[in-house]
Amino acid sequence: MMLLDAILLLAVATGFWLFWQGRRQAEQARRYALRYCQQHQLQFLDIAWRNGKLAKKGRHFGWLSNYDFAFSSDQQSRYEGELQLLNLRLVNITTPPYRIPEA
Repeated sequence: MMLLDAILLLAVATGFWLFWQGRRQAEQARRYALRYCQQHQLQFLDIAWRNGKLAKKGRHFGWLSNYDFAFSSDQQSRYEGELQLLNLRLVNITTPPYRIPEA
């Protein structure tokens, strides 16, 4: 019975840890998207997690997550960019061509 209890405790602890890491990664993705929008004078609208998997990029191994974020360049149009994180590290941000408003 002691072994079963230890395995159950380990499974619950692992579940909490994965949830906590997922929340940290989502918050970091939001910060990266906000910073990108500020640097390019865009209006940040929202962000959503698309998918994730275990992956290795170069020398780094961890959880690779893809996020879709929405932004506006002229307060009328909505564009969707993609953001990719490996653990808490930014891997890539891609955006479609968007309209730059006239001054």
